[in-house]
Amino acid sequence: MPDTIGAKELGELMDSAALFALIDVREWGEFEHGQILGARCLPRGSLEKYLPYLVPKSDVTVVFVCDDGRRSTRAAATAEAMGYTRARVLDGGLEAWKKSGKECYGGWALTGKDYGEKLLVEEAIPEISAHDLHGRLAAGERVCILDSRPLGEYRATHLPGARSAPIGQIALEAPGLIADSRIPVVANCAGRTRSIIAAHLLRRMKLANPVLALKGGTGAWRIAGWDAELASGDDLPHSPPSAAALASAEQFAARLAREDNIGLLSPAEFNALSVSGELFYLLDVRQAHEFVAGHLPGARFCSGTQVQFVVDALVGVPNARVITVCDGRVRATVAASILKGMGYPRVSVLDGGVTAWQADGYPLETGTPDEPDYGEPPWLARFLQDCPPSLGAPRPLPTPGLNDARSRSVMIAPDELQRRLERQAGQVLLDLRGAGEFATGHIPGARSLSRGWIDLKIAEAAPDNRASVVLYCRRAVESVLAAATLSRMGYRDVAVLDGGFAAWQARGHAVEDGLGSQGELEEIAAAEVGLFGAGKFGYSNDRMARYLKDEEALGHRHRPKASL
Repeated sequence: MPDTIGAKELGELMDSAALFALIDVREWGEFEHGQILGARCLPRGSLEKYLPYLVPKSDVTVVFVCDDGRRSTRAAATAEAMGYTRARVLDGGLEAWKKSGKECYGGWALTGKDYGEKLLVEEAIPEISAHDLHGRLAAGERVCILDSRPLGEYRATHLPGARSAPIGQIALEAPGLIADSRIPVVANCAGRTRSIIAAHLLRRMKLANPVLALKGGTGAWRIAGWDAELASGDDLPHSPPSAAALASAEQFAARLAREDNIGLLSPAEFNALSVSGELFYLLDVRQAHEFVAGHLPGARFCSGTQVQFVVDALVGVPNARVITVCDGRVRATVAASILKGMGYPRVSVLDGGVTAWQADGYPLETGTPDEPDYGEPPWLARFLQDCPPSLGAPRPLPTPGLNDARSRSVMIAPDELQRRLERQAGQVLLDLRGAGEFATGHIPGARSLSRGWIDLKIAEAAPDNRASVVLYCRRAVESVLAAATLSRMGYRDVAVLDGGFAAWQARGHAVEDGLGSQGELEEIAAAEVGLFGAGKFGYSNDRMARYLKDEEALGHRHRPKASL
């Protein structure tokens, strides 16, 4: 039985310099609805696949949490079976955490968003409202709008007249986009965080221009009713940075490193670290096409533009060493500065980056990044990858125990499942993905029961263990492991859809959306559907307003009590 840890002791652990990971094993909708700030969401159903990626060393303390302790206790037992020697469970789960007087927060990627709100408060970064900006533009005033999102998001939709200046490139590109030092510069993104961080960096660059962050970003613009005025398509051509601009960017990076106490690591020092056995994470913060063309062995792609959103999904142990790398120093130092501000204490930059590594005779790898496919919503997959399909599919991560479980599973092809559903009444068809994915598309007649709940709720779906049960997930990973669980529970007629829902769709079989006959959309399920279904069902103004409200709520943590 895994050891427990109380809320007070967990709080002390989180405030210490110890190596630990805090893993929330609930589903994404539950996590989005309320979480411990600093926890990583890893739904229990994907634990075997992703935990070794998120926490590469098995002797690190890993604390598991859920709502009441049932799922986290089982998750910790799974981790122990995988070789993790210091698995612990938050005693009483989030219910006990809240009863002890500690806070939970709604949203996603909260450490990055909390950093943005902290900057806004502590640096008094000036904001401009969507109505004020709209009025200035309508009056013909000159304003330089810099869109801090990745180029793909910019191309989809952006403010009229905005130029693309992704955070990861901002130190190199922004000066060349600001034609007049007298006009205001407005940093913009989809919501708040990237606007604020971009404005913070522009102010640290000591531009002569007044710099403001657009409050609520493009979301606030939409809420105000000006969708029709948004533009789309490519940005105007950017001139390559001049020699003087490059020198200025290098000076800025050197100043950031001094002010933020960011160390440099030579290629030889990093090579020694890589064979030392010490836990570290290497984050390549360049653009996706650069990563694919050649990167250091073991590097994880982490777009510098999205680092504040995705780092928690790549670095499970926040107090471990984190090394950022680009082609030189500038982009890696900007990313390292953001990470330092987010609370990652041991961040370094690989001096000279990929260029120096290769010049010293060390090898590079090529190809797309590993795929952190652990039931994450599409927005996170997009942020993690930021990788156009033309660059190739990500590499799947290995899953411990999968081959053995598959060898003992009964696999059924999509066409055979279709025939079985047509001729066999009483078939129990279970979709093991989360409610959000289920709602955006599932096999007709399926029931949603995520793998994280299957051993606790299978009796509701199949009370008779003699029932014929077919399981499916995305690509037949979680369903194969779940089949082994049901077998141990006494279910004898269990099959797995070979290739999962992806194979079903590829064969052109029918798909339906919604939650079917499983009842009204509860609040937590609605949150998950919002996460997964934004692309299919749209991102409503009500949901965007809630999204912005959740972010602003984080800022209250950093304001003097008297000002609240």
